[in-house]
Amino acid sequence: MSKTFQVGAGNKVKLYVALLPLGDRTEPEDVTVTAASGITSAAVTVTVTALTGAIAGGTPLTFDNSTTTLTVYLTKDALAGDTTLHIEPATAALTGSSTAEYVAKLRLLGGTQLSAKLNSDRADVLVFEDALGYKDGAITGQSWELPWTANLLSTDEAFRRVFYAASNAVSGREVYVWQQDPPPAGYTVGDGLKGATVIMNLDKSLTSTAICTVTFSLMGQGSPTITRYSLT
Repeated sequence: MSKTFQVGAGNKVKLYVALLPLGDRTEPEDVTVTAASGITSAAVTVTVTALTGAIAGGTPLTFDNSTTTLTVYLTKDALAGDTTLHIEPATAALTGSSTAEYVAKLRLLGGTQLSAKLNSDRADVLVFEDALGYKDGAITGQSWELPWTANLLSTDEAFRRVFYAASNAVSGREVYVWQQDPPPAGYTVGDGLKGATVIMNLDKSLTSTAICTVTFSLMGQGSPTITRYSLT
């Protein structure tokens, strides 16, 4: 079975997502995680070498000891310098030294995204009291939105990141998103936007065994960062 289900013309638009640690809206980076000793079945912590970057709670990590693999899920944020990962009870044991590659920028597959919405509004404010009622200032607020529809496997790791953020939005869990338009001729990367967002209005439909249809919007507050088309 193919692991990618492409639908519509929007499949040339690329969307990448990463869970963000609570209170941190900086762009995430890749991290190599090394567990020098084994992981026992039902373990809720993993001892690792000091992390070089942060990994948000809810993120799946797949450890590989060159013989077999084991996927675990972080239950709390892991920050740079941490040597202990807190995880959901491990479903199996993994012996010996193992490594996991945390890829921050993970693409959502099987989707169409045909619009990017940028919204601005202005509010007049009275900074100083004036007998004539003149308004002497204005505040401009901004938000932006990326709607997404996808057909994918429910085990897709990027989807699991999005679903975790949607389920824990009330705790402040956010997703960093990179959006790329189709590139111009001769280029490999198109224009796009990036920034911290929340997941809104997620609708998951189980249309067949293991395959789900998902719609949601990524909503960002403030101004997104614009990215320009490039060769790499």
